[in-house]
Amino acid sequence: MPLTFARWKSDSREVFKLPLQRLTAGLKRWSLFLGSMLFGMALGVLTLAFVLAGDIYEYQDTVDGVHLPEVDAIIVLAGGRGRIQAAGDIWYRYWELSQMPIKGAGKNPVATPPILYVSGMGPQSNWQVFARQLRRGVNEVIRPEDVILERESQNTDANAEWVARYAAERDWERVLLVTSSYHMKRAKFMFERVLHARNPDHPVDVETLSVFAEPFEPGEWRTDLHGIRVTLIEYFKWIYYKSFWHK
Repeated sequence: MPLTFARWKSDSREVFKLPLQRLTAGLKRWSLFLGSMLFGMALGVLTLAFVLAGDIYEYQDTVDGVHLPEVDAIIVLAGGRGRIQAAGDIWYRYWELSQMPIKGAGKNPVATPPILYVSGMGPQSNWQVFARQLRRGVNEVIRPEDVILERESQNTDANAEWVARYAAERDWERVLLVTSSYHMKRAKFMFERVLHARNPDHPVDVETLSVFAEPFEPGEWRTDLHGIRVTLIEYFKWIYYKSFWHK
């Protein structure tokens, strides 16, 4: 009797072993197939993005750094290399114009330089942190009353929200937005949306001046791994905000 039971137990194991082996093999094949499909799709998306991502550089700044429009504030988005220094240089150009009367006219083309508004400086930042990023000549003339250090916002959406508050409180009509070249297209799009949504009866025009730095140039970003990574991430953000983000 024990022998018969042992033989039955052994036979039953053999009966179930074969289907389980087939099931396991099938699952492995399906896993490999699905994994290959997902990998292929991801690779296809990345390849397409690599081809199309240059779209974020396809725009035209409204300010060339030579001919300066009248603006109420220079808005620089902190967090990118060279942004604050570039904004300080532009502010200094306005300051110079405010100091030099037009010959024969007896007046200055710019009565007072615009406010330099630094967006998203971070909660631990202060005047010393800000001043270290300016050129010496700018530091010699700029004063705390010329600057707003906004420390609360941590992304472009919040940057725009805080600017909209100040624009409404101070009746700003035109601002100059300064940010990196790879960021400008999305930033301008978001700022215009937010400013209009928050102040529909008081439109604020957004002028732009991009900060260009290697490798974030239309013809260079594909030649550098850092340039590829940052450009692709910004491109996916641009697609999302353009397609799904609403204010």
